[in-house]
Formats: sequence, structure tokens, C-alpha cells
Amino acid sequence: MKDVIVIGGGTSGLYAAYYSCMRNMDTLVLEYHEETGGKAKVFYPEKELYDVPGFNGITGEDFVFETQKQAELLAPEIETDVIVENLEEKEGSVVVKTNKGDYEALSVILASGLGAYDTVPLPLQKREEFEPYSIHYTLENRKRFKNKRIAVYSNFRIGIDWALTMEKEGAAAVSLINRDETFRAVYEHDEEQLAASSVKVFRNTEIDDLEGESGALMRIHLSNGESIEADHLLVYEGVSIGKSVYKDWGLEVEKGRVTVDTEMKTSGARVFACGDAAYYPGKTMLLASGMSEAMTAVNSVKQLLNPKAPPQVYSTVVYKHHKPGEDMDE
Repeated sequence: MKDVIVIGGGTSGLYAAYYSCMRNMDTLVLEYHEETGGKAKVFYPEKELYDVPGFNGITGEDFVFETQKQAELLAPEIETDVIVENLEEKEGSVVVKTNKGDYEALSVILASGLGAYDTVPLPLQKREEFEPYSIHYTLENRKRFKNKRIAVYSNFRIGIDWALTMEKEGAAAVSLINRDETFRAVYEHDEEQLAASSVKVFRNTEIDDLEGESGALMRIHLSNGESIEADHLLVYEGVSIGKSVYKDWGLEVEKGRVTVDTEMKTSGARVFACGDAAYYPGKTMLLASGMSEAMTAVNSVKQLLNPKAPPQVYSTVVYKHHKPGEDMDE
């Protein structure tokens, strides 16, 4: 029996888990993907973020890393590859039903955004021979591509962003393959930057075959009859987002998100929400908002579990004589 189960291991979920541990609650994070990080890691790892307090510009990847590192200070339990199928509220607890069995806690914090999502894979069965060593669906850890031959397959603007980022990071050569003539959701300056770069662009072109050995990509064969040498292939063909399941879990929803009050409490007696999963009038869809909502949710849970507990704590007091992660009994 945990005090808190946080559903979702994105930045809001990780911060909720960290703050929950700061408030001395036994905490478990359940994450759908193989790794934590959420949308910042998948959708804009290379983008500079300027609306996160304390950072004068930080990439999505670096922000995820810092959030993960912060959570590790207090070591909440984290389980990945977990599909949450339903919530069942009991007298005094919540049962979280998953593909790996049931988990029970005194409370739940939803930090799972609009729900589970998966990146659309390369439409070629042979891809499995090269995943994940040579074929990637995110630009995470982009420094590893320096001096490598990189191919990007995408008909979205993000494909242009990735190709230009690879050029900037010092890739030996960059090719951009678009199965259409134009890119989706582009601005004029995106095409101008692409035209001014050294990126070799293939339009109206598909990938017919992949060549390599032992998972290492060597060559990509295109539908126009050409072949290009490549060490890595980055693929972005959009994401497949599952339908919002919160209503099926018996929770009140608005626009696919869970409605919450000022304490981040949902219609469930022991269920709270933060980040993109939560909805209330005036809601802003920012990473910084998710952090604030996570603290509010955790403080509300603490008050639920222990009405005599202070409504909030200050880290300067909690860690007056000990640093985060140190044994408080020393």
C-alpha cells in the first residue's frame, strides 16, 4: 500500500513524485513508456525553452534530465512500460489496474496528459532489424550524432528542425526525405533556412529498403532509384494518441482532460491531477504550470492523509540541517 501513486512520468509527474517524497509520503510512479520524460523528451528535445523559471533558455532534453536528476535525489519508486487500464476507488484507497497487475495506494495523482501516445513507426517492416540502434523516433541525446551520416524521414516541420539541428551539431552529412512535395505546418522562414543549409532534400520520395548488418545501418535505398549512405535514421511521422480514458475511469472531464478544483482534486474522492491531465478555467498549457499544479496536488494529498499536517512546507526548513537525499536521522 503506497501513500501516493503518480500516473505519468513526464516532467510534471516526476516533480510531483519528488515533492511527494519531500513531504515524506511513500510514492510510486507508473509510466507508460520505457523511459520517463514525457512530451518534452519526445516532441521538443532540441528546442530551447524560455518559459521555465530559473533557466535563461534550456532545451527540452536538458530540462527532462534536470527533472529526472532532481527526482533521483529522493528516489521515488518508478516503474515503466505500465499501461494503466482503470481506477477503482475503495473505502480509503484507490486500486490502479494495469497490464502488470493491480497497485493500491491511499491516493492517486494523474500526471498523464491527454493519455497514452506512441510515435508512428517507419512504414517498413525491415525497420525492426535496426531499432533502436540505428533508427530513432526522438532527437534525444543529439550529441551522439556528431560526425555521423544522418538521414531524417518526415513530412512535418519537425523534420526540417531535426535536419537543421543535426547540421548545427556537426553531423558529417544530413539528408532529409519527404514522401510529399511540401512539409506540413511550415513557415516561410523554415523553408528559407532549409534552402540556405547544406541539407540534401529529397521530395516526393519514399524509403524502399534499408541496408546494414547487426543492427548498424549503412545505406538507405530510395523510391527514386537513388541510395544514400547513413549511420542513423531519424523518423517523425507524427504520433498516435489514444482516446482520453478519464471518463471511462468514472471521472468528470472537460475537453478530454480531468476537471479539478483549486486544490487539484478531481471528482474522485482520492484522485488528484496536474499538468496536461488537469483542466480548470484559465488553464495554461505550460511546463511551469504543471510544476505548480504538482505541488498543489501533493499538498492536498498530504492534508487528505494527515489533516494535522501543515498545508505546505518550505525546503529551507525541511533541509535546514540535511541536504536532499541525506538520511534525516543522521
